[in-house]
Order: sequence, then structure tokens, then C-alpha cells
Amino acid sequence: MIRRSVFIVFVIFLFACNSVSQPAPTSSQEIVMKPSTTPTTAPLPTTTEIPPTVLSEPTIDPIFFRDDFTGALDAGWSWVREDPVNWSLTTFPGSLLINVGGGYVPAHTNSNLLLRQAPAGNFQIETQITFSPEDNFQLAGLIIYESDSDFIQAGRAYCSAFDCAGEGLYMDYYKKGVIVKPSFGQPYIDIDPILLRLSRRGDSYTFEASTDGKVWFVIGSHTSEMNPLQIGLVAGQKLKGSILPAAFDYFEVRSLP
Repeated sequence: MIRRSVFIVFVIFLFACNSVSQPAPTSSQEIVMKPSTTPTTAPLPTTTEIPPTVLSEPTIDPIFFRDDFTGALDAGWSWVREDPVNWSLTTFPGSLLINVGGGYVPAHTNSNLLLRQAPAGNFQIETQITFSPEDNFQLAGLIIYESDSDFIQAGRAYCSAFDCAGEGLYMDYYKKGVIVKPSFGQPYIDIDPILLRLSRRGDSYTFEASTDGKVWFVIGSHTSEMNPLQIGLVAGQKLKGSILPAAFDYFEVRSLP
């Protein structure tokens, strides 16, 4: 009986030695769980709001009047000393024909001076003209006008005086009925038609010409304190010879800064 008891104690001792015990955590211990993967930073939230589109201001067309002389004259034109026999919109369809007759603006004797109200501020008037003057002092072109005594006219003309250029381009400034020199005569007998511009910036008036509408040449410039009330087309000053036609393809007005 003693041997059996000793044997049982011996077996229990061996079982205890071969067993690996794991201590249970106490309440004061902390179990640390290691992450299975490297942690990543959560992305910051992004907005889906579409920024407003800023629309650019519309470009204002600087052309605020143009007459291409098709069918009839546009509203706003008025004739000074009209001679209906010597102007036409049908002789050369798409052009305004004015026959260059006698008479001068400062003498109140020319006919068919075509005018309309001038815009306020700075502006530019333009035309394309087919005209070949032959004698003193035939002229056809553009005019900026206050009265028959105060105006500036510029275009193709002929002048054979000692200080003139013969057939060419001229700019005449009349103040109180008297011409103010110079007239900036530039010889011109080449290309027909030719484009003409007359611009106003403050008290400065500039005459330019072009054969292609891309390259413009300054013919001359005058300073004037006149009040530019009207703008338009002028043709006349024939002293002798036959009546010559001047054909204007269009008339255009642009605002200038």
C-alpha cells in the first residue's frame, strides 16, 4: 500500500515537471497587440466643388457705323447743296459715285457734300476711293466738318502750284475760311483704288493712306480747336476740264481710345 502511494506521488511529480505553464495576466498587466501591417495615414478629405468660371468681358466692336453703299444710303446722311444728277448708287453697283464738279466748300459753292453727325470723343473715318484727278484743284476724299469755314478735308487731288506735288494725296485745313499750310502733298499716281483714313484724337487730326489695308502711311497731321460736328465725303474744286467720277466703296467710323 505504501509502494502504491509512493508511485502515485512520483507520477504526479513527473507530470508537473513536464508541463509548461503560462501565467495568466494580472489586472495590472497590459496586453499589447502588434499590427499585422504597416499603418497608413488616412487621406485628407478633398472637396468636389467646381470653382466658378470667370467670363471675360465681351469685346466691343469698335465699328459703330459702316455704309457699303448697296441699295440706298443708310439713315443719318444728309446732302449739302445736293445735285441729284451728279451722284449715284447704281452707276457702279456697290459704290457711291459723286461727280467732281466745280465749287469750293469755303466759298459755299460746291455740290454734293455728304455729311452725318460726328461721334463724341476720338474717332477715325475711313473709305476706299477710285479717282484719278487731272487738273487743278480737283479733289475727292474725307472731311471732318464744323462749318463751311472750319473743316479738314483729305484725299486724292491735283495741284500744280510751285509747292504742290502734282497728282497725289493732300490734307487741307481751313480755319475761318483761310487754308492753313502745309497741305502735305505726297505724289501718288500708282494703285487705284486707295484706302484713306482721317483720325481725330483731341485737337490732333491725322491723315493716312494704304494700298492694302494692312500697312498705313501717315501723310500729314494738323492741330485744330474746331468743333467737329459732322463727318463725311467731299468731292469738287474742278476749275476746268470734264467732270470726273469719284467712286467710294464704303464709309466707316471707328471709335478710338
